[in-house]
Amino acid sequence: MSGESTEEYLECIFDLTKEGLPAKTNDIAARLNISAGSASEMVQKLSREGYLDYERYAGAVLTERGKAVATKIKRKHRLLESFLVNILGMNKKESHQEACRLEHAVSDESEKRICQMMNNPELCPDGDPIPVCEEDCASCASEPSIELSKMGSGDEGMITHLKCDEEPQKIRKLISMGFVPGREVSVEERTPAKGPLVVRIGDTRIALGRDYASLVHVSSSRSDETFRRRRRKGRGHT
Repeated sequence: MSGESTEEYLECIFDLTKEGLPAKTNDIAARLNISAGSASEMVQKLSREGYLDYERYAGAVLTERGKAVATKIKRKHRLLESFLVNILGMNKKESHQEACRLEHAVSDESEKRICQMMNNPELCPDGDPIPVCEEDCASCASEPSIELSKMGSGDEGMITHLKCDEEPQKIRKLISMGFVPGREVSVEERTPAKGPLVVRIGDTRIALGRDYASLVHVSSSRSDETFRRRRRKGRGHT
């Protein structure tokens, strides 16, 4: 299992070699703000452990093993940046610094939850691509869904994701009320004249404004066992 120091070096070399050229130890040292001697020592250690192919004077490139670790940590970093900016409302500079601190601590399960909540984003706030999940994409891939605001009285389903690319304050409020991926939700009543939806999530009954309900996406696959549509007699769409 790789440690934080190993991940820092591999992520650094991932960035330095994205143009296809080997990473020089002086460049690694400058980027990580350490001495060239320390960088050289660590690069040789990572080479012995199979994370790098290293030649003196030529530089270092990632092996497949090293690339797998670096890609995973880069994915976590950019997902965290997206979460911090689009969900928590943090500015880009602060989000980068915070993501650097969190990327080594966030678990794989939390990574997948974050990805699912944001509907598997492709780009971070800076416009850089978020590496795709290599292990279990089914857990965070987009699912067929509809907005909660468009569901009818008696409809039930499971929340797939939140529309996180706008209105972060509303997203934060939805999360605080329990509207997160994996939770079952049902529409008990659609009030007239574009009034709120009366919904049940867990044991809680909530009158949810349609502007908020439009940000919650719910599984709409009729073959999915988690989705059951039950239209009560005498109730219709409003």
